[in-house]
Amino acid sequence: MENLGSILREKRKGMGMSLEQVSAELRIKLKYIEALEEERYELLPDRLYKKIFLKAYIDYLGLDFEELWNGFSKKEEEEEVKPLTEIGRTKKKSHTQLLILVGIILGLLSFLVFLKHKKSDTDFYDTFPESKIEETKTDLSAQKFDSEKFENESVGKEEVKEFPSQPEEMTLRLEGLDKTWALVLGDGDTLFSGFINSGMKVECKTQNLFKITLGRAWAVKGYLNGKRLRPFGAQGKSIYGREINRDNYKDFLDTIQEKR
Repeated sequence: MENLGSILREKRKGMGMSLEQVSAELRIKLKYIEALEEERYELLPDRLYKKIFLKAYIDYLGLDFEELWNGFSKKEEEEEVKPLTEIGRTKKKSHTQLLILVGIILGLLSFLVFLKHKKSDTDFYDTFPESKIEETKTDLSAQKFDSEKFENESVGKEEVKEFPSQPEEMTLRLEGLDKTWALVLGDGDTLFSGFINSGMKVECKTQNLFKITLGRAWAVKGYLNGKRLRPFGAQGKSIYGREINRDNYKDFLDTIQEKR
């Protein structure tokens, strides 16, 4: 079966496009486009970008992303599981023998500790007269009774604590000024992944933070809870994993637009 990198390379060449042209069109660095075609995903800035870069490239070439992604992801999982299974079979016997040996050793140690404690307890009580032992037991019973009474009184006086309600959601709205690929994460979950076209609107909600990646940072304008955000970047710039959270969101608000 042909690998994914070869499919991308052949499709690109069939369209008469160079790596440099694809890089310029998608606003993805040339070395990352090369890494996709060579399937050297460790060269990408983060594992997170494997899917978003592949989706941008596959969509750009006019191929079916879901079909390719599902097919090759399944193949990779099978290749990873197979060697692990073989290793597990070869080591299963030695692991079983080791567990049996450890069990025997632990059993012997537990028996020796039991004998030692039994002897120590006998010697300890032999040093006290019988009347002293009875007196100690009586004192302990009284202490137990008093502690139970104290616990009951404490429970009756315990105050009921009120927990604060959950904070309102943060709502991010992105509006396309030109075509660009985008990835929006919210509290670690993928909220949007794909292309934003001119005139297109994307709305995402989360509780605490957003992480935004844009191929063309200038091709999108954003709003947070209805308030305009400053431009994400200048012409020709991309952004990767820009974080907007409850603590820093005011730094991203476009105060000049708000005053107008």
